Amino acid sequence: MAGRNRIRSDSVMTSFLRLIHSLAESEQVKSAVQDVLDHIGYPYRGGKTMLDLIRFAIRQAEIGGDPGSASRLDDALGYATGRVLSPDLEDRYQLLDGESSRTLGALELAMSNTHLAISVLFEAFLEEHPEAGVVEAREYFRRLAKASIQVVEDREAGTYRVHRLEVDGQIWLAEALLRRTMYEPLTRPAPSVSELPPGSLAILSRADAESVLAGMQLCLRRRKLAEIRRVVEHPYSSERQIQGALTGAWWLFGGEYVGQSLRRRLTRGLELDIPLLRPDGVLHVVELKRAAVKAIEGHRTSTIPSADVHKGVAQAQNYLKLLDENRDMVLEHGVDTRRATAVLVIGHPDLQTRFSEAQINETLRVYNSHLSRIEVITYKQLLDAAERALDLTAL
Repeated sequence: MAGRNRIRSDSVMTSFLRLIHSLAESEQVKSAVQDVLDHIGYPYRGGKTMLDLIRFAIRQAEIGGDPGSASRLDDALGYATGRVLSPDLEDRYQLLDGESSRTLGALELAMSNTHLAISVLFEAFLEEHPEAGVVEAREYFRRLAKASIQVVEDREAGTYRVHRLEVDGQIWLAEALLRRTMYEPLTRPAPSVSELPPGSLAILSRADAESVLAGMQLCLRRRKLAEIRRVVEHPYSSERQIQGALTGAWWLFGGEYVGQSLRRRLTRGLELDIPLLRPDGVLHVVELKRAAVKAIEGHRTSTIPSADVHKGVAQAQNYLKLLDENRDMVLEHGVDTRRATAVLVIGHPDLQTRFSEAQINETLRVYNSHLSRIEVITYKQLLDAAERALDLTAL
């Protein structure tokens, strides 16, 4: 369909449908979503056929009792018809790593160009209306913004139009400015001293430079921890996104480590997520999985680790075996693997609501008691322990 009523089918839609396929709970839904992907292909095809296939997949999800997939497919339908904007979809479902930041950068440049244009328009307005006051100037610029205001109000009233992908950013910017910036202060006051993280004020008040640096490090680590929590607790964060957030934050794993190895590929066929080093140079392998997977499942009258946990542990076992077999080669990099250990970080109680946090922790505790060189923990256990350590540092 040509013009502004074209049904959208692009890389964002393809990435989103692949995500929906991976999260679907039944083969019927997976098959229906795969039919949509097969229709889109490359170069991307859309049209009424794609919409009908998505609607069929929604019905399959509803019949199969999979409300999560039904909701995500409804967003896919909204994106195809222009009801959902691409920046919102990318942010909500963590699609296309890095694309959102590039979109924001492009919008910042667009805003800068807009400010330049406004200054020129304002000078011209004052030359034509030297007697004009604030009210007249405000009304003048509001008339210039009529198109942006109209498209936002139309979308909110449900009388939206289908837009081409290349103007999505502009519509998103109009909504952000009209519904957020216009009703909030343009500048926010700097945080007061009382808003600093607990305990950091006491450290910063000491006179010696070492304490000042410790206080600065504490503030930075708290800020980093908050950012990691945001990524980890997002239900659609991928392993790659979580790994990117945790990279460099080796202090999360405790004080017995002195840093992170600069070399992730220590031997052929093995690239570690996060290789940590103990003071004696011994390696500790960190294997990261998604947070939005189940860590345990029901078994008769009790609970057991999930298949994802067993698979992750087996992967860590293979890593340790490979490191043992290639110890002499790895030792050339200053890393000792003879007593290497590993930790698998997987799941989050807030993203697995069937079982309580206590049930998950207890099941993994029993499971860990039967392991020797590998430990399994959830992301919540990791981040909560790191937060407690920061609280102790601040005392």
